[in-house]
Amino acid sequence: MIKFPIRIAIVGIGKIARDQHIPAILSNPDFELVALISRSIPTTDFPVFASLEAAFDAGVAIDAVAICTPPSARTAACHAAASHGCAILLEKPPAGTGMEALTLKQIAYEAGVQIFASWHSRFAPMIEAAGEWCASHRLQSGQITWYEDAAKWHPGQDWLWRAGGFGVFDPGINALSILSALYPVTWQVQHARLHVPENVEMPVRAQFDLSTEASTISVDFDFRSTSTETWSIHLVAQTGATLDIVDGGAGVSIDGAQVAHGKSQEYAGIYRRFSELVKMGASDFDISPLAIVEDVFSAAHVSHVESITI
Repeated sequence: MIKFPIRIAIVGIGKIARDQHIPAILSNPDFELVALISRSIPTTDFPVFASLEAAFDAGVAIDAVAICTPPSARTAACHAAASHGCAILLEKPPAGTGMEALTLKQIAYEAGVQIFASWHSRFAPMIEAAGEWCASHRLQSGQITWYEDAAKWHPGQDWLWRAGGFGVFDPGINALSILSALYPVTWQVQHARLHVPENVEMPVRAQFDLSTEASTISVDFDFRSTSTETWSIHLVAQTGATLDIVDGGAGVSIDGAQVAHGKSQEYAGIYRRFSELVKMGASDFDISPLAIVEDVFSAAHVSHVESITI
């Protein structure tokens, strides 16, 4: 039985860990940050180790880990954490492929530890309100537009553009995590088109449709928006009623009238949920957004476009 506060280590200290995970942990009294795992990290007030095993060998008491490495490089850390009885939180996406994700789930299951595939956009302030609307409206159509500047939000993250990375799906999967939470059905991918720059391996733009028997949603992800970010989902019910989710879930409008706009504290929500799971001895491992991405990659027509600066 894990006692509180939960002694947690972060594995992989990149931009997301520094900007989001560390502040969220430090602001939650249910957690105590006891170690950072990184081969290269600036000066810090916390003990730093090159690997989880090195931290365990040094006698650091760890109850849980937050794994923030690139998604294709998480198996060893999960093995080490699970073998020492640690609960596991995975930064999104949980793994590079669905099969890899299920392997991580199996590692945790066999060790009897909790595992949480976190999707931070599901904790945006207005997603609960959006969910209430969706629960009472049958969907007919929609449009997802997810534009941002890779250089601004992912500077120096070369892995995003290489085999095993996600390219524009790294931000785009946030939209899919929202959609699959609001309408947890089997989405079919159609008319998928990927735009891959000549100097990288992953797409800078993705366009496709998601459909069920009763509805179709057109999706457009672009990693080249240098003016402003657009993180929006427009949904139309069979009655003609509309729901607009803007700013990645921070704001919601119904039938064109703004309902509310909240302050984003998504990672605080992630750690509240992780604490709940540890208390309950339960796991939360939905990988449906990753499954949609894999379907797009398998079905897409690929076009090569001009090179980009990474």
